[in-house]
Amino acid sequence: MERKEFDTIYPTGLTPKQHEVLKLFLQGKSDEDIGKSLYITESSVRHHISNICKLFGFKNEEGERCRQRDELNPLFVQYKPELVSDKLKATCESYPDNPEQVKFYYVERGCEDKCYEKILEKGALIRIKAPQKMGKTLLVDKILDRASQEGYKTALLSFEDADSEVLGDYRKLLQWLCVTLGDLLELENKLGEYWDESLGINHNVTKYLERYLFKDFSQPLVLVLEKVDLVFEQATFNVDFCRLLRGWNDAAKRNDRRSAIWQKIRLIVVHATEVYSSLDINSSPLAGVGWTVALPDFTQEKVQQLARQYRHNWLSTEEIQQLMKMFGGYPYLVQTAFAYLQTPQSSLTKLLQISPTEESPFINHLRELLGQLKRCPELAEVYREVVTKTQPASLETHQIFKLESMGLVRVEHNDCFPRCDLYRQYFSVRL
Repeated sequence: MERKEFDTIYPTGLTPKQHEVLKLFLQGKSDEDIGKSLYITESSVRHHISNICKLFGFKNEEGERCRQRDELNPLFVQYKPELVSDKLKATCESYPDNPEQVKFYYVERGCEDKCYEKILEKGALIRIKAPQKMGKTLLVDKILDRASQEGYKTALLSFEDADSEVLGDYRKLLQWLCVTLGDLLELENKLGEYWDESLGINHNVTKYLERYLFKDFSQPLVLVLEKVDLVFEQATFNVDFCRLLRGWNDAAKRNDRRSAIWQKIRLIVVHATEVYSSLDINSSPLAGVGWTVALPDFTQEKVQQLARQYRHNWLSTEEIQQLMKMFGGYPYLVQTAFAYLQTPQSSLTKLLQISPTEESPFINHLRELLGQLKRCPELAEVYREVVTKTQPASLETHQIFKLESMGLVRVEHNDCFPRCDLYRQYFSVRL
């Protein structure tokens, strides 16, 4: 398949789930209807719409990223509607009519039942951590769906939606959190009435939540904080933020007036682990807080199961093993490979040939990892050793920790191996 053909199938980096949301949105469906059709929450729908806005580069008059669903329609009119509309419609039309042909399937990882149990516990805190594109968002959608079935309120707040100016200022960031969460809960902004500059930032936020946003809750709320790694990157205040989350979790465990409020909150903290490559190994964020979910790679059995879901029953056991060797069990690579094999004129042989090249269906992903490595020359040199040696590499503990956090290696005992053959072939000639 030519590179331009692949870009037609996955234009601008739009995921299959985002495509499904966009297609229903352009049909005039409401957030509620879209959520019901796709078995996700309204908060998830709004989050997908927000990310779609970013992918297409939509901005409002103040130059800020489009965040709310209601801002999307005016943008069609305000910014060259003939181009914007055509671009969006072309995106939808480029996908096959049968959504199963491009759908990313959810594969059970063995942690789901425990997650469902945890959100029923008073004051529960679940940490979902893994490298990018491991299925964290899909798992969150499953948990929120279960919470909705239990009659719980749900709200999803992503720090990716905060502007860079806000992300770099702790007071602005937490005020943004308060206002954005209030919007999600359909409550008026009363920050001016509760914020006291003579008090600490953490104290102000907690007071605003306790005395206003959460005060009159009669049912539990599952609050998801996504892209928390963006906060972890802020060296000047990431410790203070972790203390804030710890404080909320501790408040739920006490037997006092405040604990009654926090026991109604089920907090889900979602973050990528790539940020660990720039952090001190001895100060892992939120260590020991809540119940941690670390998503594993797919086993060969899971990959075979996924092949059946994609209707690739023609793949033999030997061919599945070839896929596993090239892509390991990395969910994103495996799912994208199966989606590629559904396209016209594709073949397993061609996929394996072009994957480590500039024609690769995974080229954006590979270039992103390469960029991260080159920003840390010492780590890049260490990884070059891993991918070029014929024998497993023995590295320092902090080096293993950072490479594993970036999803670049698998570790057996004290030895490091490239996570998959794709990484070995691609990075061995570029580092």
